[in-house]
Amino acid sequence: MIRILTSIVLLLILSVAVWLPPEAFVIILAGFLALAWSEYVNLATSAGAPPLHGLGALLPITCAASFAAPDPRTPIVITGVTLLLSAGLSLAGGRQHPKLAIRGTIATVGGICWLGVLPGFYVALRYEPRGVALIVLLFAAVSLGDIAAYYGGRLFGRRPLAPSLSPGKTLEGALFGLVGSCIGGFIVVHYWIVDTAWPVGVAIGLLLGTLGQTGDLLESALKRAADTKDSSSILPGHGGVLDRLDALLFGGAGLYAAVYFGLL
Repeated sequence: MIRILTSIVLLLILSVAVWLPPEAFVIILAGFLALAWSEYVNLATSAGAPPLHGLGALLPITCAASFAAPDPRTPIVITGVTLLLSAGLSLAGGRQHPKLAIRGTIATVGGICWLGVLPGFYVALRYEPRGVALIVLLFAAVSLGDIAAYYGGRLFGRRPLAPSLSPGKTLEGALFGLVGSCIGGFIVVHYWIVDTAWPVGVAIGLLLGTLGQTGDLLESALKRAADTKDSSSILPGHGGVLDRLDALLFGGAGLYAAVYFGLL
């Protein structure tokens, strides 16, 4: 019951955020990224690779927000400068422990790419003329895939998908998840983005579902390395913010690529 109530609250927040002006969407996203960065720091530190903490959360947020700039070169410059700055700060902070400094630097740079660059594509999508529809498409495909994978795995799961990374995930659950993502892509494209053929929606759903499961496995690997089940307990019944974002982060880049190459 708690899991369902938390899902309803998250859905309400998402519904409001998507329909607000793009600037407000960026602010709300920044809040989620700050929480996610804090969780990521705890996980990575437990795994032996401590990233920059505290004000270090401003680095991925800056990267993500830079995608709102009208000049497409701005995110490239901001990301490059941010990565160089983060690497310098990490190395300087751990200069007395070279091995730890190298691990921390890699964790910081990787974390900024994960929680800064990838969310930036959400910002870029929201500023598109059909930004609301694109964000809804992304969430529908990934969320329906996540639900289908969960229940499909519980009912029919027999063969493990990646036992060393996530023992609870099964091949059958993953296949159900991809079907759910295809259905989500079909529904949004067919009934909302009507100038696009429905097979494209199915293909986009398959792409987003695949990327979503990849992101989920990535965070599962990080939690296994940190020897913990959830990234935090801030969301009752769900774990942490990072546990909810993991399957969504990769999808933004994939969907933006589809828009850029004219598939949508």
